[in-house]
Amino acid sequence: MKKNYSACLRSFPFFTFREITATKILLTLLLGFNYSFVHSQWLDWSNETSNRLILSTVATSDGEEKDMWAADLDNDGDDDLIVVRKEPFSTSTQPGRSNLLVMNVDGILTDQTVQYAPEFITTVNFARDVFVGDFDGDNWKDVVIANTFGQQPMYYRNMGNDVQGNWLGLVNESTLRFPTLTEDTPLFCAVWGGDVTGDGAMDIYYVNYSQGGTAKDYLLINDGSGHFTNESQGRLGNLRNSAFGTAVQIVDMDNDGDKDVVKNTTLYNVAPWNALGVIVLFNNGTGTFTNWQNLTPGGAPYMFEIADFNLDGKKDVYVVDDGTDYLIKVTGMIANSSLAFTKTNLNFSSSTGFGGNVHAADLDLDGDMDIGVADVDVDIPPCNSSRRMAIYRNDNGNFTDFYGSSLQGWADNSYDFAWLDINGDGLQDFVTGFCAGYGLFMNDNCQLAPTPSDYDLDGLADACDPCPTNPDPNCTPLADYPTVSTDNSIARQWNELLLASIRKDFARPTVHARNLFHISAAMWDAWSAYDPNSEEFLLGKTVDGFTCAYSGIPASADIESDRKKAISYAAYRLLKHRLVTSPQAALLNIGYDNHMTILGYDINYVSTNYLSGNAAALGNYIAQCYINFGLQDGSNEQNGYANTSYAPVNSPMNVDVAGNPNLSNYNRWQPLTLDLFIDQSGNPIPGATPPFLNPEWGQVSPFALDEADLTVNQRNGFDYLVYHDPGSPPLLQMNGQGTSDEYKFGFALVSVWSSHLTPDDGVMWDISPATQGNRDVLPTNFTDYPDFYKMIKGGTTNYGHPINPKTNLPYAPNVVPRGDYARVLAEFWADGPDSETPPGHWFTLFNYVTDHPETTRKYRGMADPLDSLEWDVKGYFALGGAMHDVAISVWGMKGWYDYIRPVSAIRGMAELGQSSDMSALSYHPAGLPLIPGYIELVLAGDPLASGTVNIGKIKLKAWRGHDFIDNVDVEDAGVDWILAENWLPYQRPSFVTPPFAGYISGHSTYSRAAAEVLTDFTGDEYFPGGLGVFT
Repeated sequence: MKKNYSACLRSFPFFTFREITATKILLTLLLGFNYSFVHSQWLDWSNETSNRLILSTVATSDGEEKDMWAADLDNDGDDDLIVVRKEPFSTSTQPGRSNLLVMNVDGILTDQTVQYAPEFITTVNFARDVFVGDFDGDNWKDVVIANTFGQQPMYYRNMGNDVQGNWLGLVNESTLRFPTLTEDTPLFCAVWGGDVTGDGAMDIYYVNYSQGGTAKDYLLINDGSGHFTNESQGRLGNLRNSAFGTAVQIVDMDNDGDKDVVKNTTLYNVAPWNALGVIVLFNNGTGTFTNWQNLTPGGAPYMFEIADFNLDGKKDVYVVDDGTDYLIKVTGMIANSSLAFTKTNLNFSSSTGFGGNVHAADLDLDGDMDIGVADVDVDIPPCNSSRRMAIYRNDNGNFTDFYGSSLQGWADNSYDFAWLDINGDGLQDFVTGFCAGYGLFMNDNCQLAPTPSDYDLDGLADACDPCPTNPDPNCTPLADYPTVSTDNSIARQWNELLLASIRKDFARPTVHARNLFHISAAMWDAWSAYDPNSEEFLLGKTVDGFTCAYSGIPASADIESDRKKAISYAAYRLLKHRLVTSPQAALLNIGYDNHMTILGYDINYVSTNYLSGNAAALGNYIAQCYINFGLQDGSNEQNGYANTSYAPVNSPMNVDVAGNPNLSNYNRWQPLTLDLFIDQSGNPIPGATPPFLNPEWGQVSPFALDEADLTVNQRNGFDYLVYHDPGSPPLLQMNGQGTSDEYKFGFALVSVWSSHLTPDDGVMWDISPATQGNRDVLPTNFTDYPDFYKMIKGGTTNYGHPINPKTNLPYAPNVVPRGDYARVLAEFWADGPDSETPPGHWFTLFNYVTDHPETTRKYRGMADPLDSLEWDVKGYFALGGAMHDVAISVWGMKGWYDYIRPVSAIRGMAELGQSSDMSALSYHPAGLPLIPGYIELVLAGDPLASGTVNIGKIKLKAWRGHDFIDNVDVEDAGVDWILAENWLPYQRPSFVTPPFAGYISGHSTYSRAAAEVLTDFTGDEYFPGGLGVFT
């Protein structure tokens, strides 16, 4: 079942560094940019797909038919993107597909479908088109989808923001908003919204593309609240007839103040026009349609775009035809009757043959609308047709093809594309849906940006200036994405990138311990592949039932270079995979790609054929093995590490409301409800009641945990695996029996130590190694805790270190206020914001030790020094394995014992009363113990009594909480008497306490295990020089 792989370490056991003086870690990342401008004949486009487009796994190589619409969905001022998908050239017997919601996050388009449109995934469709508009009048844009194969159309309502200003996303309300369409089978190819009735509400027109001339279009009328009725027949009559209709728009073509309908028929004649063409249905002024005009009888008009292309105040029509494209310029009109126009064939080499969707935008900011045309006919395979996407320049209604047949990165087969300003520079960029995957192209013509300015007077327009507030034209801007120095070993470089990534990810120490181990192990495997005396961990091995086949590599002519390359590709690919759902994934990917470029490696090299002798292929192969291993290792990575069985037994506690009246089980974990939850890395999390983080983590495949130390426990049919089971924590019984005293002692200790969080009580501590640490005995039973922990004074029994063993001199005293030390210690280990979490902390400590000038890099302090790469690879592998096993063991215990945290227990016991004096007020055998000066009853005349309202309640001498801080930069809340029902731990109000059980301590276990590893690996239990200091 579980195997012991400690042999892979070449006798690397686990070890510990024992005392640390700590405050906080600061990190500054800088990156220099060089800008140059090489312009084509018209506009330059920069392919920034890898830097600015972060999509889900399903979409990265997406071969589906795609239709797009760009709009500001979350009302934050930038354009987001909807992509609807269908299997190409498919039939009704084939499965539907999910859609994508891609949000613009600081200029990075990021797939956030799971977070904000989960029904895009759970409700699959046969989508052919999408339109975005505000249909219910709430100033939030909704999404409507045209489906084929008999599937009803869909309506996704934009839920807007919650009271804290957090966007809530999209919800499927199709059956609530739309009538069931039964007059004809929905075989829709296009949809458009517009106000045809003149009441200010957007109505919807669906075009049917059924063959043979018998199909019916649908006109759905909006009642003003986003609810629709089918009034197609009464308003359109036989003008709703359709024969392979593929496009529609609602626009005022005759300038009479009402919206007309423009649609097409591509392949079959149908009454009343009895010809192919682009047909205008004139609005009578009340939303009914009688008169019509076919602008282009004949040909095969497939798609069209409407705009005033020559700026004469009249709407023109660009038509994509299966023959050659042409432009219809409207020259005159008779309202509600007819249009006069001219027709001009374009005859560009790029405009003949089957075309696709067409969209207009002012790309060069000269005031007129330019054109882009996709090329794939979605009904006739293959996708890879001879025509390519084209972009045409408009000069007052005259189009030119500046790009012609020249090779352009964007000029490839494309189902659809969307113009949008991605980076807010006023220029239209675009995203395109290729036959396989997507492309993102930035308008690389910043000199055209509107309202040019030069704020810092450095000669560079702000839109072209990498740092527009720095007058140095060669400035080095702060990088939002991680960068690392290349001065260290290649393993150190990728470890630093991983740590920087963790700081930008969600605070999930279990997941990050796993990432730290897997990436460290992948680097070890890449290193050891070139050493015949080393044994790989996963490469060529079977680990927990998973096999990574491997038959060796050809002899290397340059081992040092090949190791560097193999390690880089392995780490790069694994990082790209593991951090794809990070809230900062887009920036992280820029950092990864940038570092590979700095190293001189091709990020587009994806071969895994390691037998070729190419070290990059070996690295890719190792990464793929770890990716595949991780998809079946029990972590449930493929479902976002979500819980599969666990459910809390307690109702959530609202921490902003006094007390904890709904606590039903005082021994089990309780969720917390907050107005806004921001995790320990500073990320806002959708939903105000975060779930238990990874209570089933004991199921994950370990590194060196032994099956002999495994206990399998079952609850509700699920196996909770616990390694090194410590037994049950103290439990509270309502009669005060059993281990209730130990339970009450532990949580009372937390409350009393909360009173130490002030520098104004006059208590001073010497926190130097002379007085701290060096404990020779630790408690082995909960009944020993009162003798070990100093309830009133704080701290534990310490003997300290009289002499620094490195200098043979006494440690200098370091006397500080106890309150400052307590607060700083809490903040250092609080995991955020910008935290690498406890397992990552110890990698930073390892790197700190490595960088110290007194470190010799002697493994276990013996033999010859290792080179920097071997030292780092082996150290990371050993430390990563330990951190991963700690996470599995500790979270196995947390999930099984499901133990309550202090904020729930203290408030919960305060609800019961006090358990010390049967003759006093509010006695309950399971209440809080009274401790004079720290835990007392509120009596008459007490400042907290509030008349008689609070008499008999429990009060605590404790940290007062966030309400007593007005300026977080200069003020602390201080300590005073508070009602126990209002007690909070020393944490941010948007976090309060970690979302997982309190038993056992992850911080303590991570730290002890890591310290033991560092002690054994370095051969020394002391920091270099005998002291480590962090500022």
